[in-house]
Amino acid sequence: VVAVRENTPVLLGEVADVREAPAVRRGMAHGLGSEVVSCRISKQFGADTVAVARGVRAAVADLAGSLPRGVRVRVLYDQAELVSSALGGVGRAVLLGAVLVVGVLFLMLGNLRAALIVTLTLPLSIALAGLILEPAGIGLNTMTLGGLAIAVGLLVDAAIILTENVYHRLTVARGGRPRREVVLAAAVEVGRPIAFATLIVIAVFSPLFAMSGIEGRMYRPLAAAVVAAMAASLALALTLVPVLAGWLLRPAPSGAEEDVALIRRIKALYAPLLDRCMRRAGLVRVVSLAVTIPALLLAFRVGSDFMPQLDEGALLLQTLLPPEASLDEVDRRNHRVEDILRRFPEVKEVVRRTGRAERTEDPMPHVLSDVLVVLKPQRSRSIEELEEEMRERLEKVPGVAVLFTTPLGMRIDEGLGGTPADIQVRIYGPDLDRLSRLAEQTRELMEPVAGIADLRAETLTGLPQVRITVDREAVARVGLTPADVVDALRVGLGGDEVSQVWVGQRRFDLVVRLADRRRDLAALSALLIDGRDGTRVPLGQLAWVEQTFGPASIQREAGSRRIAVEASVAGRDLGGTAAEVRERLARGLDLPTGYFFDVGGRVETQARALRSLYLAIAVALLAVLVLLYLALGSFAETMVILATLPDAFVGGIVALWLAGETWNVSSLVGLIGLFGIAVQNGLVLVSQTRTLLAEGRPFEEALREASIGRVRPKLMTAGCAILGLLPLLMLRLHGSEIERPLAIVMIGGLVTSTLFTLLALPTFYQWVHRMQEGFRQRLNP
Repeated sequence: VVAVRENTPVLLGEVADVREAPAVRRGMAHGLGSEVVSCRISKQFGADTVAVARGVRAAVADLAGSLPRGVRVRVLYDQAELVSSALGGVGRAVLLGAVLVVGVLFLMLGNLRAALIVTLTLPLSIALAGLILEPAGIGLNTMTLGGLAIAVGLLVDAAIILTENVYHRLTVARGGRPRREVVLAAAVEVGRPIAFATLIVIAVFSPLFAMSGIEGRMYRPLAAAVVAAMAASLALALTLVPVLAGWLLRPAPSGAEEDVALIRRIKALYAPLLDRCMRRAGLVRVVSLAVTIPALLLAFRVGSDFMPQLDEGALLLQTLLPPEASLDEVDRRNHRVEDILRRFPEVKEVVRRTGRAERTEDPMPHVLSDVLVVLKPQRSRSIEELEEEMRERLEKVPGVAVLFTTPLGMRIDEGLGGTPADIQVRIYGPDLDRLSRLAEQTRELMEPVAGIADLRAETLTGLPQVRITVDREAVARVGLTPADVVDALRVGLGGDEVSQVWVGQRRFDLVVRLADRRRDLAALSALLIDGRDGTRVPLGQLAWVEQTFGPASIQREAGSRRIAVEASVAGRDLGGTAAEVRERLARGLDLPTGYFFDVGGRVETQARALRSLYLAIAVALLAVLVLLYLALGSFAETMVILATLPDAFVGGIVALWLAGETWNVSSLVGLIGLFGIAVQNGLVLVSQTRTLLAEGRPFEEALREASIGRVRPKLMTAGCAILGLLPLLMLRLHGSEIERPLAIVMIGGLVTSTLFTLLALPTFYQWVHRMQEGFRQRLNP
């Protein structure tokens, strides 16, 4: 290669240093006690995580044989392990819940044949649900399993009611009517309330399909699993169960009791208690309201959050240093962070990535590092406890701001809100210096707020810079343009990629730059710029060269410059913390004209999700109202059944408060599910009472007989629903963290709803019936 000047060929090596050299370093990776090359592999959208990970591990194993001596590849974090572990945990919860449900069936039915009929509907309903979900493209994941965990206690409800009624009618008839006729009449008698009760459960979960965002992506499969399973159970209850009941069930022997000893004992206690409640109906209604109102007020004292935190088996710490810190200094400070983290006995490995070039899919400055902390599977402390102690120890590292999150949580939060922070206060305005002062004031106002942790403010100004301002008149005198000076500086100081060199199949950039990087002002001023006429002019004669301070970066959003103050929330609910931050900033932040702020981060995603869920709750409530009215044809009786909902909420709210949980996407979905389950028993009670009234019974007698007669199906349906969810609540199974608030709300609500249905609902029904009778008498004296 030659260079030509004044028609004289010159070898390039005589005028330049030609050598292989690394590119300008913009980041690094560290792990396993030394510097490493870090690689992150992402699957394509819609691909199976476990299958992709299995293929990658096989490729890594094949690659190991061709690596140079001393080089090895290790997989440090595999999301497929999280998926497999979570599936296994929730799957075990579903199986255990099913076993408990079957145990309740055999215990309370007391009839082996009836128990077998009802038990058979459980696996068949799940199998049919799978056949429904597969064409819809919904596969097996923690959320579909969570939906089955919810449904496993409900799948047998329709079969229980129908089988119990067939057995009761066969015993009453005792051969007086043809067997087929008795079975058909018994099935028709409860078929309508069963169908509407199941449709109500389906209807209350249907609004979840309209949810958007990450919460919609997560909970739509859960809703689909519940809807598919309930639809399958209804189809089986109306077709297969009557056929099996007609074949297998036999009337109870003459003189024998229909109920098992446990149910007889419960009825013996319940009947006088019901009579006492009916005699003091007014007091019972007042007590019900007196319990409900404080509990509903307690709901406003329960904090709010976005999503329950999933134990991913790893933490991701984002460390930030001042923008003027060199890469070597960033590396040294992060070494101290790594050393502190490795001292925790629960930590398996620590790997760090510092900075990433602009050409990557996820660029970040060299002062920003992602520290992956892989935890051991068996740990004596929770994630929250580890975070707290790690945060306390890392505060001792000077100049390092740390933000705690998880690998999956960080990708979700950055994709939704642009930041992994729980709370991000964004301040907008034109002047960078004033924005920096406002950010510092914001940080001081946020610091005393309870729950605020990992508080840090972006740095816009204060970065040492060399500013070169082109003198347009001077460059014009020598026949140049400002762009010529800028190009010369770019090539001379930063280097310019002029071509590429291929070595076999590998490609390398060919970069040209001055050998002397010229860091001091005098040397920069003496840098010669080639003129148009071949002369060389010092830079100092064409531009002003000065050392100053300038912005480290300029962030723009919503058409304006902005600065952000970020924080995590620890030891307190996200909603309450964000509300206090907003209040303090509105009261204490002095914003000039043209400046404004908003609060974003994960709290912004939470607010959007809660708005969607509140709308879903309203739609679910409306759907319940419409279906109940269609089933009963009476608005008054519809409102009697809806009266069960506040008392169901009492149990859910109190359970949530006692468990120290918050209102989040999971617990609110549990509240939606509670709508459908809470009204089932009330619907069956009213339907049974109306059937007895049609037979000519007085209302008081019909209500009492229906209430006592429905004790067993009420307890069985509530018990199966509670026991189906109990493993999610009691067992600390991996992957069940997301469904645990849902289980808390539904179990607590079912307990109070069942008690209310057994004791208080008959008094409300009696009161409404008397009001209807009085109204009819006034209309027809």
